[in-house]
Order: sequence, then structure tokens, then C-alpha cells
Amino acid sequence: MSEFFENLYIAAASGLEAVVKRELVNAGFEPGGAVYGKIPVNGNLRDAAYLNLSLRTANRVYLCLAKGEANSFDDVYEQVKKLPFKDFLPRDARITVNASSHKSKLYALSALQRVTKRAICDAMGGSLSETGATYSFTLDISDDVMHLLLDTSGEALHKRGYRKLVGAAPLSETTAAAMLLLTGYKGGVLADPFAGSGTIPIEAALLATNTAPGLKRSFAFENFPFFGSDTTRLLREELSHEISSVRPDIAGYDIDPSAVSMANAHLKAAGLSGKVHFQVRPVSELNSRFRSGHVVTNPPYGKRLGTGDELKKLYLELKEAKGRLPGFTFGIISAYPAVERLLGKADRRRKLYNAELETTFYSYFPKLKIR
Repeated sequence: MSEFFENLYIAAASGLEAVVKRELVNAGFEPGGAVYGKIPVNGNLRDAAYLNLSLRTANRVYLCLAKGEANSFDDVYEQVKKLPFKDFLPRDARITVNASSHKSKLYALSALQRVTKRAICDAMGGSLSETGATYSFTLDISDDVMHLLLDTSGEALHKRGYRKLVGAAPLSETTAAAMLLLTGYKGGVLADPFAGSGTIPIEAALLATNTAPGLKRSFAFENFPFFGSDTTRLLREELSHEISSVRPDIAGYDIDPSAVSMANAHLKAAGLSGKVHFQVRPVSELNSRFRSGHVVTNPPYGKRLGTGDELKKLYLELKEAKGRLPGFTFGIISAYPAVERLLGKADRRRKLYNAELETTFYSYFPKLKIR
């Protein structure tokens, strides 16, 4: 039955498609072009498990069960019903169906959900008790082509399992990881002067120590009998053996003592105690004994934190810190419109979304090589 599962789709947040594709290439895969945030890649069940455990910037990993033209609801029903669900779904499977439609004749999402679920149940021989593990399907129709996808992730991949507490204006773990990769961070010296609950420094420590981000959490696929528990167990062991004992010089600062306390709790939950130094310190005191490194940060930008003159003061202090650290790469995510007016023109900029808020990620690279 494993040969049936040979196509995967990796979901990426808007603006992060290229970052996710680069991760896939570096992991030895050959991804296709992203279509409405989903990236196709050839892969089997083991690959799906591996990607859930190891991808830093993706949202979800799907198994693609069917692909075909869908110009009517009958097309959807017939193509879904002919799939061999009896071979891999248990009789007590709890079925949920999501739907999405882009530039297609079929756009009534609730109807697509109903037709898809009915086809699955009919293929199973009638109604299901739905008392067992959840199997979450997505029926995606783009340009009149349907894909039936089975979610193997469960909770979205940004939920690593270490962030138990919630701070103000939290940054998702996947976005934090993408910011690090976009600035070229691979390990070593890093500082975050607006660390909040510690997401960026902790993601930096995961990256620097080559720790797979999914090792501390569970996934939907672990409840699917056709995946095989031995495969998953061996993958976790292999990835655990690849963790480096390096102690990177990573620091996170914040002026709020409660945020620093929260960050330390998250660091411990991530199993990274001693890998990051968190401290109460204002951005005006940001400095480093090192001549090169990275500053990657999510400062306030007035949507939920900070106002007017206070924001301007913070960004001017960040500019002064940037001047004190000429050999450092700076990566700043912000929706504050005056970033480049206050800090100077960025070398690169990219649109990213922080909790559905459109922001820009500004990258500033050292102008001179520091010897």
C-alpha cells in the first residue's frame, strides 16, 4: 500500500515559499513550483514523517491522494470515491474535510466539503462511527484542477511544543526561523534586543545545534497505522543523534522582566538550557564583544505595541546600535513605515506576514569585511 503514497505537498505561508523550497532542496528533494502556497514534491511516507520533524519554515505536510480535472461536483465525487480508502482508513476514522478554491468553476466551499466527505464514506461502505483517530482532508481546487490532500501534521508546524506561555504580539516560530535563514544565520553569534518570549533566539539555538524543530511534539501521522511506528521511532533517534553539543553565543534582551522569565521557561521546555542567555536590557545598551554576527529582531511597530514618539525613539536607538556593530548583519521585521527613513535603505526587503499582519522584513548586511 505504501506505493500509493508517493506525492507530497508542503504548505508555506505567503512570502515564505522560496525559503521552504530552499529547505527542501537542502534536504535532497526536488520541489516543484508553489501553487497558492503549496509546494509539490515526490516523497513517500518516511519522507513525510522526516519533513514534519525537520522543516523549520513550512506550515504543514500533506499526502496527495488524488489529482484531476474538476468541472462539476460529480467529477469531485467520482474521483474521490474510487480511491482505496478501505485499504488505509480504519472503520472508526473520524473524517474532517476542509476546502479551498482558486479561479475555478466550483467555489462553494461547504458544498465541496459535503461532496468529498460523502464520497469518502461511500468508498468505505457507508457511514462511519467516527470514534477513532482524526483524518483531516483538504479538497483544493485551483484552475479547475482538484487535489485531495491528507494532513499528516495535525497542529501547524510552527507549534514546536516549547512555547507554553503567550506574550504580547508573538512571532510564529516558522517566521522566526525564516528570518534567520534569510539573513544567512547558520550558527554562532546572534542577538535579539526585543526578544519578548524568546522565539527568535530559541529558533537560532535549534538551528545552530542542528536540532530538528519537531522533536518535542507529536503529529497526526503518528495515529495513522499505515505510517509504521518503527519508522517514526528510528527517524526520531537518527535526528536526535545529529544534534550538536556546540554552545552558540546567542543572547536575547528585553526591558520587561516578565518577558525574560517567560523566555527562559520556553528555553528550558525546548531542551536548550544554557544555549541562550536572556537578560533584562534596553536596546540602547545593545553591543557585543564580537566583531561580527547577526542581530535578528521583531521590534514594536505600533499595531499592537508602542506609539508615536516612543516608537521613533526605539528605532533611533536601534540605528545607534547598528552603528556600533558595523560587522553585524541586521534582520528586522516591522510594519512601522519609517524603518528605512530612520535606519537607512535596506539591502533587501521582503513582504512577510506576522499573525496575518502584513510586514516587511528588512535585511542590512555589513558594508565592510571585518578581519
